[in-house]
Amino acid sequence: MRLNVNMIYERLKRKYPVTMYGGEGTEMVLQYPELFIDNTMHLYSGHVYLATVEHLPQRPVIEKDVILICIGENVRLSYYKEHASVLLIKKKVDFFQVYKSVQNIYELFYEWESRLLALFMGSSDIQDVLECSYPVFECPMYVLDDSFQFAASVCPTKNSRQNLENQTKETLEFQLFLDFLKENEPDMDSHGAFLLKFDAGNFLCVNLFNANDHYIGCLYIDQSDHTYINGEDWLAEYLANIIQRVAEAAPSLLQNEHSSLREILQLIMNEMPLSQNQRILLKYFNHKRKYVSISIHSLKHFSSLPVRYICSALESELPESILFEQDNTIFGLIPLDIFSIEDSASKELDRIISPLILEMHLCAGQSNPFTDLYMLRTYYLQAEAAIENGRLYKPEQNLYCFSEFTLHEMIANSLGGFPIEVYFPQGFDSLLTHDSNGGVSYLETLSAFLEENMSYAATARRLYIHRSTLIERIGRIESELSLNLNNSDHRLLLQILLKALCLEKWLEKQPV
Repeated sequence: MRLNVNMIYERLKRKYPVTMYGGEGTEMVLQYPELFIDNTMHLYSGHVYLATVEHLPQRPVIEKDVILICIGENVRLSYYKEHASVLLIKKKVDFFQVYKSVQNIYELFYEWESRLLALFMGSSDIQDVLECSYPVFECPMYVLDDSFQFAASVCPTKNSRQNLENQTKETLEFQLFLDFLKENEPDMDSHGAFLLKFDAGNFLCVNLFNANDHYIGCLYIDQSDHTYINGEDWLAEYLANIIQRVAEAAPSLLQNEHSSLREILQLIMNEMPLSQNQRILLKYFNHKRKYVSISIHSLKHFSSLPVRYICSALESELPESILFEQDNTIFGLIPLDIFSIEDSASKELDRIISPLILEMHLCAGQSNPFTDLYMLRTYYLQAEAAIENGRLYKPEQNLYCFSEFTLHEMIANSLGGFPIEVYFPQGFDSLLTHDSNGGVSYLETLSAFLEENMSYAATARRLYIHRSTLIERIGRIESELSLNLNNSDHRLLLQILLKALCLEKWLEKQPV
């Protein structure tokens, strides 16, 4: 097991009044400690030497990354402080007791390494690995799966296995993560140790990956009550490597109960065939429960989002829901019966996800309710259409329901990509020309007349004109058009055209 000067210093100072001089060595290359032999004129790289000050030569050759543990102080130490890392114990202490203390530090790490390898070669689980590692880190430690649910934990204040049982269905605290997002954007694809800094404390973290380099979870070491020591990142990476190997031997250790259904839903979303077993399982889940689907988009760069955490955090806030990445968005399936009142589901959903949406510059679309999971992709497209229309017509909002924009979507699709002018019936151009040149709008009159179910009295009141004036206008409009307003199909065509024109004019007024 490799150590560095910081790790030796932090543990040695618990027993002796040690002062560290020279550059802090971060390289994990140090050999087992050795006694300094008189007349030694060459100190080799990566070695740890223990000596009393009176036995040190004046100016030996000192290579890079040398540690000198010295008892007693003398002027000649200035040279050593410039060329090596010096751990100085100024007062007189027993030389061999110090040597034994340094040996014990090394033995702690060597024993840890040996026990980890033994656990890996045996049939141990991740919980055993964490418990074995606590004496080295002396901090609470957690392993979370790819949905940020606890897979194992060690907390010194409680029985660790009992503590794990209480946490297996919990995720990392949602509000804590939102606070962190105000200043940081974690990357679930990053390799190597990194430090997460929260107001409440710090976590030393290492992402876990399988043999195919797919994210399977994360190791979290809570350093809230512990000062970070250079070199602990290497130890955390070493521990994470062992955890990955244990997980490879028993993949179920880092799988959650939604994995099978999530895989089936992803196949449906990608229009891929299901196996016989998957069809049977889907039939079990497809029991006429009501769902809505949501699609979440980033208003910034989607690639920078901690997608897996967002999914797991929302799954925690929305029990029995399933979320995953889909076509560079986040897709969610949410059962409506998790809400106390189904009719208020949209409001409840808005309340729950709004903090995350606002903090991370996201927007979300919600589909209509449905019961058949085989129709999942259709309702995902509804949620996508809700975002597309919502961003156009209500950009001040962040959560859009498809039901608000059903007519907008129908009209856009009914045009089939053609310019609206190709659908104008004979005489419709004359109405447009009249409106552009005159003070009275025939299109406004026609629209109001159709919306009021061709009631002259109701339309006249709405337009603040006399009934006889309205009758005259409608007569002129009918004489221009080739359509019969008493024909329901003709009325529907005119209403669609008028609504499409209204939406088109509204969009033209919006800033680019």
